[in-house]
Amino acid sequence: MPRHHVAMMWGIPAPYTSMHNPLPVSQATIKRGATVYAANCVSCHGTTGLGDGEAGRNLSPRPGNLVWLSQMPMARWDAFMYWTIAEGGTQFGSAMPAFKDALSKDDIWSVTAYVQARLPQKP
Repeated sequence: MPRHHVAMMWGIPAPYTSMHNPLPVSQATIKRGATVYAANCVSCHGTTGLGDGEAGRNLSPRPGNLVWLSQMPMARWDAFMYWTIAEGGTQFGSAMPAFKDALSKDDIWSVTAYVQARLPQKP
């Protein structure tokens, strides 16, 4: 994935570089993340995060496989996850929208925790 390559070669762009999730990793945070995911992500990334959502089926490139991402050490890198969600994928040729103006910071952090928790079907 192009974003991973950029992050590994040149790092995360400022102002995201030193970000860490300020929310506790709790059932409440993951539940909130599940709600945000259902409202904003499931249509492309799918219920289980495999990138097989209805709206994403005809996109090129296909939506990212979040299950794979959630198992990678980079997914534990809060700054990477926040940057991905906040800025979207336009700069990498992807249709993923930027959510920095559509979601609150806590919503972005909650969905980050949800993805990092391997997209549990039930919070």
